Amino acid sequence: MLPEERVAQVDPSPGEHDGRVRWGMGDAVLGTLLAILVPGLVVMVVLTVTGLRDLDGLSLEATALLQVPLWAGLLGAPLWSTYGKGRRSLAADFGLRMRWSDVPLGIATGLGAQLVLVVVVMLLYQVLGIDLDKVGTSAEALTSSATDVVGVVLLVAIVAVAAPLFEELFYRGLWLRAVERRWGTTSAVVVSSLLFGSIHLQPYDLPALVGFGVVAAVLTVRTGRLGPAIWAHVAFNLTAVISLLLGVG
Repeated sequence: MLPEERVAQVDPSPGEHDGRVRWGMGDAVLGTLLAILVPGLVVMVVLTVTGLRDLDGLSLEATALLQVPLWAGLLGAPLWSTYGKGRRSLAADFGLRMRWSDVPLGIATGLGAQLVLVVVVMLLYQVLGIDLDKVGTSAEALTSSATDVVGVVLLVAIVAVAAPLFEELFYRGLWLRAVERRWGTTSAVVVSSLLFGSIHLQPYDLPALVGFGVVAAVLTVRTGRLGPAIWAHVAFNLTAVISLLLGVG
């Protein structure tokens, strides 16, 4: 029996069976396809219209605008699932709720995960003979485009506000709960974490991304809500951005 104060911190699992819930892995897969295909189509249109060969050197403002189709997919799939096939509540279906205690818990966990995973990846790549300079190149490119105060604010809005909210709702909300309802909690943690890491298309960052995915998934499962994972994601991303802006590492 858990202590009363511990019980009070855990919400009922959104994955519990309910006759109103008809969403599942099919909706998660469809959402993933849309989150990949729609932004890809938008990029193709932009390249065609502008005559550019690639998106290298794109301004931070333009990069932010190109994230909108991705965020629309990550948000749209859970919204469609809950209002079309569920309990008409992102909190009831996917645990999108937050408590004040989630803030310190999430921030401490995210900061700790960033520090630990940096060391783990560094040691792993040294053993495997992989060039450490290849790690974090995408984050470096994005951060380098923030050349003034407005740019830094926009950068923080992208990586520490929008990304944590939309990605946690999709991967630890829809995906984790969909897999959990079919195959159980362990499979849900593994599958959602691997998908989260892979979908970023950053092979040298994959171990760290999957590792953080596991941390966020465990937080979500243990508390029954997304609040701690969202704040952990904020801290995880913001730690990397601040270190890059300050030239640390």
